Amino acid sequence: MYKEVTKLQKIWTLSIALNLTFTCMGYPAKAIPANCGFLPILKASGVKVYYKNQKSSQKEFITVIQTTRAKIENLTGTIFKVPASRVSKKPLSQFWRDAVSKNKSNRQARVVINGTFFSTKQDPTGIAFGLKARGNIVTYGYGIANEYPGEIRTFSFNPQAGFASIQSYSTEWFRRFPEVIGALDPKANKAATKYLPRTFVGVRDDNSDNLNETVIFYSSNAARQVDAENGLKCFGANSQAMLDGGGSTGIIVDGEALIDTPRKIPHAIGVFEGK
Repeated sequence: MYKEVTKLQKIWTLSIALNLTFTCMGYPAKAIPANCGFLPILKASGVKVYYKNQKSSQKEFITVIQTTRAKIENLTGTIFKVPASRVSKKPLSQFWRDAVSKNKSNRQARVVINGTFFSTKQDPTGIAFGLKARGNIVTYGYGIANEYPGEIRTFSFNPQAGFASIQSYSTEWFRRFPEVIGALDPKANKAATKYLPRTFVGVRDDNSDNLNETVIFYSSNAARQVDAENGLKCFGANSQAMLDGGGSTGIIVDGEALIDTPRKIPHAIGVFEGK
């Protein structure tokens, strides 16, 4: 895949430098500033993936989803409600296969990204800051009362209506949205200045209707928190949240692990071209 990047540089650098605006679904999508340094490696209906390698060992990926044309779906391991809400873990590669199994003629899996925070010591594991998947509340989160006070966030989305939101944690969002992922404020100190694997999410309002139609994921094998924030800002994110990072960070695009992780996880986010 990366052999194509040099060729794509020649094709796309002019377009990025000119700061073009592309029109989709009747409204203009935000253009990418020329100085972001990201180049496209996947263009599908409603789904784009961009890549930047600032250092030989550092990889950064941005996944952009227009939720009016593509779909985001929560993928989970087996959910156990008794004696306490826990979810079994599996490799990200298995989550990719799960996503592919959901393919339809008008909807194809393109990307799978790791998701929410959890306990690495248990399997099945508890979910730290809450999770609601496919309209069912898995848990409100075991860490709400005593971890990162004031810094817990939720990334909530409605895949059918085609919009998403990031806000301070409240059980109200679990009632309002069919899909909710517990997260942290992007400035919550998770070894903020160290170069570690990071997964962040941002949202963007493309037509000024106060609904965020575009979701943006940042994935890196070695980044500081500020790098993740800046990457999302480059793509116009108006609010952001931190998803699980470290050994959990992983991204698979069209079956290829661009950031690989041996860690089993209880939750991943599937991105599908088409609705």
